[in-house]
Amino acid sequence: MPDPLRILVIVNLPWDRRLGAARVWIELADAWMSDGHHVEKFCLTDAFPKPASSNVRSIFRQLFFPSRAAAYVRANADRFDVIDCLIGTMPFQKSALNFRGLLVARSVGLFRLYAEFLRKSRERWPDQPKGRFLGRIFHRLTSHHFRKNAETSIRVCDLICVPNDDEREALARDPSIRAPAFVQPYGLNDDFFEAFVRAAAPAAKRLAAKKICFIGMWSLRKGSRDWPQIMETIWCAHPDAQFVFLGTMSSAETVRAELGFKSEPRITCLPTYAANDLPLLLADAALALFPTYVEGFGLAVLEQLAAGLPTISYDVPGPREILEALRERLLTPAGEPAAMAARAAEILAFPLTEYETLSAACVEIARPYRWKKFAAATITHYREALHSLGRENEARR
Repeated sequence: MPDPLRILVIVNLPWDRRLGAARVWIELADAWMSDGHHVEKFCLTDAFPKPASSNVRSIFRQLFFPSRAAAYVRANADRFDVIDCLIGTMPFQKSALNFRGLLVARSVGLFRLYAEFLRKSRERWPDQPKGRFLGRIFHRLTSHHFRKNAETSIRVCDLICVPNDDEREALARDPSIRAPAFVQPYGLNDDFFEAFVRAAAPAAKRLAAKKICFIGMWSLRKGSRDWPQIMETIWCAHPDAQFVFLGTMSSAETVRAELGFKSEPRITCLPTYAANDLPLLLADAALALFPTYVEGFGLAVLEQLAAGLPTISYDVPGPREILEALRERLLTPAGEPAAMAARAAEILAFPLTEYETLSAACVEIARPYRWKKFAAATITHYREALHSLGRENEARR
């Protein structure tokens, strides 16, 4: 058997499963360690142990995180074979880090695609608050710095890991990026997948309840401006439909105010929840909606499919790959909330047998997406890259 790999994970977020990006590394680390590999992490709270006292301090911590991460690498470079880091957190040549192993830049949503969404969002929703003049200048300067770090990091790394084919193709079109990119989807661990299957209520009960779920942070990117039209359209066809917003990271009052339904009893909002509670939270839901405009992968889509929920998403990278097998039923054009609402209303009106068939198909889509399989495949990529890197190092001597 080949020797276990020594892997350092670097991410500029707290090591918290409730945060989607951090969860990717946490789940990967668990799978790698179960296969005998040695994994350590350097995260935001390792660089800055004390909580930030303001938003401005939080931003400055992000600005200085790469330098602290680099200092940690220099002090421990010979202890690791692989550094697996979030794009933008390690914008330094390996020679400056005294590191001779494999440097991997990982995307959890390609920064170039997210920047394009921000530009288009200002055109689509020009009434967004612009903030104060000095605040706008500060935002532009910090955004430029983060973008520069991201661009540098994908040019100095040895390998790029992306969560979907669209991102890989976008990078392949740029001849200035020499590092090869490979696609690694996300997954669920075996116990979590089985928990969703076991918790799901009978299809007849779920369809009768007409409960519709959304999982994700409350933001423009996740479709917050589209929900009022979606809800009103569905209520026209199904007045008893209920909407549940989970993991919004915004208060119920904020979500209700932006929806325009401050006292509507058919709306429930749960800003945070324990990950292990999610199977029961989804157990009696009929379907899920995911009106995201740009996404790295869409773990929420996978979780809801595992629970047997037909999950309707905008046709964007990440969700489109997961839902390809049911494209005609579960993908709708991005930015067209009326189309998403119409599809949801149609599914809520399905005969029970048709709904049961669709629900079972959703579980089968989610079934192959397992962290253990993807983690092992990633290790294969890393071993091949390390072998190639070793040949390159020998050639330079």
